[in-house]
Order: sequence, then C-alpha cells, then structure tokens
Amino acid sequence: IDLLVIALAASFVARATGVFVESAISRNTPALKSTRHVSGDTGTPATYYSKQVEDILKRNIFCSTCPPILPEPEKGDVGPAPDPEPTRTVLPLKLMAIMFSPPPNDPRWSMAVIRDTEQNSAGPYAIGMKVREAIVEDIQETRIFLNNAGKREYLDLIDKPQTEVAASPVAAVAPSTDPFVAEMEKGIKKLSEHQYEIQRGTVDSLLGNMAVLSRAARIVPEVRDGKAAGFRLFSVKADGPFGKIGLQNGDVISAINGLEMTSPDKALEIYTKLKSANHLAVALERNGQKITKDYNIR
Repeated sequence: IDLLVIALAASFVARATGVFVESAISRNTPALKSTRHVSGDTGTPATYYSKQVEDILKRNIFCSTCPPILPEPEKGDVGPAPDPEPTRTVLPLKLMAIMFSPPPNDPRWSMAVIRDTEQNSAGPYAIGMKVREAIVEDIQETRIFLNNAGKREYLDLIDKPQTEVAASPVAAVAPSTDPFVAEMEKGIKKLSEHQYEIQRGTVDSLLGNMAVLSRAARIVPEVRDGKAAGFRLFSVKADGPFGKIGLQNGDVISAINGLEMTSPDKALEIYTKLKSANHLAVALERNGQKITKDYNIR
C-alpha cells in the first residue's frame, strides 16, 4: 500500500509540474495567429514557439546562463576504423615475376614467382598459397598482397630505388655489354625454323632472372567459350628471351611436353619440371595455325 501511495503521489507531482511549466510559458507567448492567407491579406504570420518538453529543457528557462538540463546526446557509432594502409613486408622475400589474369578472367590464374632470399629458393605462388608464414591474398599487375598474421603487407615487382646522395660529377663510363644478352647469344642455337638447342647454363640463367623475363613479354590467360585455352604472349621483343627462342607476339601457348595449360595447377606443375627437363615440346597457335617448337637442352 505504501508503495502504491508513493507512486500515485509522484505521478501527481510530475503532472502538476508539467502543467505549471506549460502555463508559465503560455502566459509569455503571444496568441497564435492563423497562418492561412486569404486573398488580399499581406500580413506576416506570427512566430510559432514550440512547447515540446525537450525544447524547454534545452533552453533552461529558469537560468539563462546555466548549461542545458538535458545532456548533449552522445555521438552515435561512426563505424569501424578504416583499415590501415598496407606496408611493405619485412619477410626475406623478393617478387621476381607476375603472370596477371585481368578481369573478367578467373583471378586464380594469376601467379607470382617469389624468391626466398634467406633460403635461396624460388617458386610460383597462386592466391591462397602460403609463402613463409604469410598467405598470398591478392595478385595485381605489378604488386602482390600478403596476409602476415592478420597484417596486410605487399611486395612490388619493381622496387623503387632508394634516393642516392648526390656525388661529385665524374667522367662518363661507357656501358658494358649486358652479360644476360651475351649469355643468350652464346647459349641459344637455332637448328631449323622450329628447332633449337639451348645450353643448360642458359636455361638456369633465364629461370634465375625472372625479373628480366617479366619485362620481356606480357603473359595473359587465353579463355575461349568460358574455358582456359592456354596463355597468350604480348609485347614480345625479337631480341629478347622469348624472341630468341622463336616465339612471337600474339602466340598462344597451349601445352608443354603434352601437359595442357588449362589450370593454374597445370601451369605450376609445368614450371617445376622446366629445370630438370632435357627436351621441351611447346605446342602453340600462331595466326590460326598449330605449331610445335622443339627445344633440346644440353
């Protein structure tokens, strides 16, 4: 019973206070005039004063210099903080080459050749594969992204050279002959239109200079009727590594040693066999004609 009486009394006092405040404001508020205009009436409508309790408490009519009775509403959740910018990985890795599969092709066709500078080993990696303690998260045209223990990191195909301290001018030195070009001239011999002989040392040199190979041509997956048909070569230079072994711009490589290049797994398998193979038969399509290039490795 006591609780019931207290509740009723509190309700009555609250209601009475509200009526008192409303009547006090009403006495100081001019009567509202109709804002409805009739023809010929050019009078200005009266200002309307709100009687909302929130507006009253915000103005604090009992103390003009006091802060509002109602606290300022807290700012709503502005959402999660933006992801931090990726940083260059500190792992002992170097990006040697990228085979980029542009949209709308399947991104799983993209591959990156990464070298472990500590273990002195290199290999191809696709999206989702693990290299050291990181996972390859994305492969772009000149950069790959890694997920290293939840931290987004990247590797660039061509690292920006560090700014060198300006030195005193010296006499210009004549550029020396590129040893890589000299190696190709010495180690690649053309026997016939579609048959070549390549020295083992030259193959090792080519595979060990993936950065040079990546700039020698663009390799793009060839998709026909929604199915992979191999890889098409673009920007092939006649005096470059691909031109030296008889490949041309626009060639579509469909198989090597009978292994059709119809999936990323097949491409990875072929790459791993290149170092130990003594003979390579490369099936390709050129201007609608099927051609086989034979390479004997000695």
